[in-house]
Amino acid sequence: MITRRRFAGSLAGAATSAIGCGRGPSSAGPGRRVIVLGLDGLDPNIVQALMDEGRMPHFRRLAEMGTFLRLGTTMPALSPVAWSTFITGTDPGSHTIADFIMRDRFTYEPYFSIWESTEPSRTLRMGDYKIALSGPEVVNKRIGVPFWTYLSDAGISSTVIKIPTNFPVDGTATRALSGMGTPDLADSFGRFNYYTTDEGESYPGLTGGVIHHVALRDGRIEAELSGPENPLRVDQAETTLPFRVVVDPIHDAVVVEIEGRKMLLEVGEYSDWAAVRFPLASALATVPGVCRFYLKQAHPHVQLYVTPINIDPSRQAMQIAHPEEVGGEIASAIGPFWTKGLPADTKALDYRVLEDEGYVKQAELILEDRLRLFEHEWERFRDGLFFFYVSSTDQDTHMLWRNMDASHPMHAASDVRFSGFIHHLYEVMDGLLGRVLPAAGDDTLVLVCSDHGFAPFGKQFHLNSWLRTEGYLKVKDEAANKEAASMEDIDWSKTAAYGCGFNGLYVNRLGREGQGIIGDREAERLTGRIASELEAIRDPETGERPVHRVYRRSEVHPGEFGSDMPELLVGYTPGYRSSSESVMGGSGSRILDINPWAWAGDHSMARDLVPGCLFSSHSIREPQPNIIDLPTTILSFFGLPKPFGMQGEALL
Repeated sequence: MITRRRFAGSLAGAATSAIGCGRGPSSAGPGRRVIVLGLDGLDPNIVQALMDEGRMPHFRRLAEMGTFLRLGTTMPALSPVAWSTFITGTDPGSHTIADFIMRDRFTYEPYFSIWESTEPSRTLRMGDYKIALSGPEVVNKRIGVPFWTYLSDAGISSTVIKIPTNFPVDGTATRALSGMGTPDLADSFGRFNYYTTDEGESYPGLTGGVIHHVALRDGRIEAELSGPENPLRVDQAETTLPFRVVVDPIHDAVVVEIEGRKMLLEVGEYSDWAAVRFPLASALATVPGVCRFYLKQAHPHVQLYVTPINIDPSRQAMQIAHPEEVGGEIASAIGPFWTKGLPADTKALDYRVLEDEGYVKQAELILEDRLRLFEHEWERFRDGLFFFYVSSTDQDTHMLWRNMDASHPMHAASDVRFSGFIHHLYEVMDGLLGRVLPAAGDDTLVLVCSDHGFAPFGKQFHLNSWLRTEGYLKVKDEAANKEAASMEDIDWSKTAAYGCGFNGLYVNRLGREGQGIIGDREAERLTGRIASELEAIRDPETGERPVHRVYRRSEVHPGEFGSDMPELLVGYTPGYRSSSESVMGGSGSRILDINPWAWAGDHSMARDLVPGCLFSSHSIREPQPNIIDLPTTILSFFGLPKPFGMQGEALL
C-alpha cells in the first residue's frame, strides 16, 4: 500500500553538485508593496483573548488601523488544501489538492497529495548499480497558476518564503524557498533515527522513525545513521553513514563523532547542525544533508535521537530554492536551517520517543531558525510582494494543546510546564508583526492571514469502522476477525462507500473506481442517506454529535476535477476528529474512543467552526472574507485585473 512517496531516484542527478553563494535578483523599482505574514493555524479566538489582555499590541494596532475578521477556509480545513487555494485563487476541485492523503481511484491506494516522483524511464545496469539514461522527475500535483506568476509577468518582484505546497519550488517567483511538502532526504513525511542501549525499549506500531538498538562497549557505541535509498543501486538499498558515541563514565554527557567532527552533548541538549554525506557509489558520489543530535539520556542507558536528515540548503540534493543559489546565500548568512516542509518532529512526540521537554526544545530551535530566516529576507526586501510563512503556530498547537487545555482527556499526562507555550508563541508572532508594521501605508498593504483556526481533539471517530458496522464497507472473509483491517482487506465487490484522508468519504462508483459498483442514480440516494445518518450519531458518553455537518462535493469542490473528489466531506465537531486508521482507509471494531496521542489540537473539522484570521492594514469591505479572495485582492492592490479562472473577489 502506498503510504508515502520516496524520491531517492531523483537524488542521483544532484548527488555531487555543490551550490555557489551569491545575491538573489535585485528588487524592482519603487512602487506598491504587499507584505503577507502567513501564520499557519493562527486561531482568531486565541488572538482576540490575548489582544484583550494586552499581550498582542501590534495585532491590536493593525486591527485598529484596518480590519480584523475571521477568514473563511476550505473544506477540509487542512493546510495543503487551503494554501493551495490561496496560491491559485481556486477551489480544491480546480487545484486538485483535496487533503493531505488522497486515493488512487483505480487501485484505491492512499498517496501523498502534494507531489509525486517518477522512476527513470530508461536505465543502464552495471553489476549492482544502474545509471539513469532519462532523468527521474518530481512533479507538484497542484494544478493552476500561482498568483505571483502574474506579478512576475507584470514586472513586479515577488519573494515567497516557505509557502506550503510549493515543492518542487516554483520558478516564477523572483525569489522563493519551498515549504510544506518538502521532504527530508529519506521520506516524504520525515524520518528520525533513535539509538538506545536498552534492549527492552520498544515503540509498537512506530511510524516516522527508525529505532536502533545499539551496544555500549568500553564506553563507546559504534552506530550507523540511516539515510535515503541509494538510487544508483539496483536493489535501492538504504544508504548509511557510520558514527561513534563516546560516553562520559561520570557525567551525563557524550561526544558524538561523525564525518570528522566531534560534538559534546549534555543530557537534554541539541547539537548544532551536523553536515552529513551519504555515499552512493564512492566517496565522489554522495548525497549531502544536515541533521541535529539530541541526548535524551546518558546513564544508565544511552538514548540518542537524531532529527530527520534535512536537505542541505547550501548543497541541495533536490532544489528547494529559486534561484538555486539563494539556498547557499541564505546558509552563508544565517547557517544551515530546517528545509523540511513541516520541521517539527510530531511523530517522535506522538510515540514518546521525545517527551514534551525534548519537543519544546526542538520547537524553540525551529522558531529561532525561522526568525533568523525572516530577518535575512526582510532586510533585503524593497518592492513588490513579500510573503513569509511560519509553521510553528500550527505544529506546536497540534502537539501542546493538551498542556494548555485542562479539560482535555490527555491533560493529566502532559507536562504542565509548557501550558503557556502556545500563548508565548503568539506573543512571538506579535513581535514578528512589529517588524513589518511600520512599513504599512497608503502604498503598502500589510496582511496577516491564517489558513484555519484550532480546536481540541479529544476523541477520535473511526469513520471506516462506522461504515463497516452499518454495512456500507465490507471486508474480505479472511479479514473478518482481524482487530485492525487495512484498505487491502476491503472487499470492493461488496463495498458501497469508504473513507480516505482526514475528511473524505467516497462512493465506490461504477466507472470511476477500479472496482466500482454504485451507479450515479444510486450514488445520489446513498450519499444523502449516509450524510443524514452521520449527522445523527450521538456520543453515548456525552450526548454530543461527533459530526457537526456533512458537506456535499458540489458545495465545496465545484471545479473541473471535482468528479474525482470525495462525494462527502465529513465536518467533525470540535473535540472530535477522524482517527489516523481511517485516514489511511483502515477499520476495526471501535467507532469512538479517546485520542491517545500527544497530537491533541486539530482543525480537520467542520470548516465553519475553525475559521482562520485576516488582519489588514487597509479596510476590507466584505464582512465574510474567504481565503480564496486573497490572491485576487493582492493582484488588485498592484493594479492587476482578476485573471481568468480565479474565483475569489477583491476585498479592498
